[in-house]
Amino acid sequence: MVLLQSSSTDSSWWVFTLPAFLGSEVLSDHSLLVVSLFVASISAVLLAWALSSGGPAWANGRSQRGPTQIPGPRGIPLFGSIFSLAQGLPHRTLAKLSHSNHATELMAFSIGSTPAVVSSEPGVAKEILTHPNFADRPLKRSARELMFARAIGFAPSGTYWRMLRRIASTHLFAPRRIAAHESGRQFDCSTMLSGIQSEMASTGSVKLRHHLQGAALNNIMGSVFGKRYNLSEQNADAEVLKQMVREGFSLLGAFNWSDHLTWLPKMFDPSRVEKRCADLVPRVRNLVSQIIDEHRKSLGGCPRQLGDNGDFVDVLLSLEGEEKLNEDDMIAVLW
Repeated sequence: MVLLQSSSTDSSWWVFTLPAFLGSEVLSDHSLLVVSLFVASISAVLLAWALSSGGPAWANGRSQRGPTQIPGPRGIPLFGSIFSLAQGLPHRTLAKLSHSNHATELMAFSIGSTPAVVSSEPGVAKEILTHPNFADRPLKRSARELMFARAIGFAPSGTYWRMLRRIASTHLFAPRRIAAHESGRQFDCSTMLSGIQSEMASTGSVKLRHHLQGAALNNIMGSVFGKRYNLSEQNADAEVLKQMVREGFSLLGAFNWSDHLTWLPKMFDPSRVEKRCADLVPRVRNLVSQIIDEHRKSLGGCPRQLGDNGDFVDVLLSLEGEEKLNEDDMIAVLW
């Protein structure tokens, strides 16, 4: 990334020589200067696009740093292949692009300003998944706004991420703890099946999504926060939580143009990501903070002997020393 920035800076030195070449009289005509700069910028963009295999995100020789250039479609300037992927099923579109560009092992393409690679070869895919250069998961704007930059799924590779991984493997997802919560999962499954049977008997058909979402929500709430809801009855707290989870998944899972067109949010936010995140985060903080406070009060200021059936909040509150997390990090991890 540093090399790319340096190369970009060096290639634009001529902008600062314009006064010497044009002279003060020409510079007094602002319209001519603006037009000249605009034409020069467009020309530079088109030249970088024309010379880059893989599209604009792979400009400045990015796809040629290895012994073999990575082939791929150029797409269109600024946008790359973003519109091609919006047509039909993405995996079929990528298959057609790789075939037409003779890039069956590895293909470079651009999603706006985001460089991407795709491979169907098991050996190449394994190397990508295990190579340290791919250790960091791309941080979407919504994930950053929703505090996930401090959670294990999106935290950058480093000391903090390694600590979270150690906490997860040793405490949160240890085999004995997963086994201890088996009864809760069985209960959630039985409740879901009873609900499906009841709806089938009364209406003759079943909409599974509601039942699956309810079972998943209760399973997560039970193992993470130590509380479950009776979803067969109207429950205001459960409905609020469902809305928050749906909104969070919508923000994280939906395609967001501003993640790949970095200049777009300065003019327009088509998905209203900033506003929706700003509305959701205080609600999340309030809910998780209340649950953490309830667990602290139940301890009464005394250390608890943590058993295998303790929930994730109990586990995080029991950590000591360098593993102990502050409350903001706890909220991000639990959320």
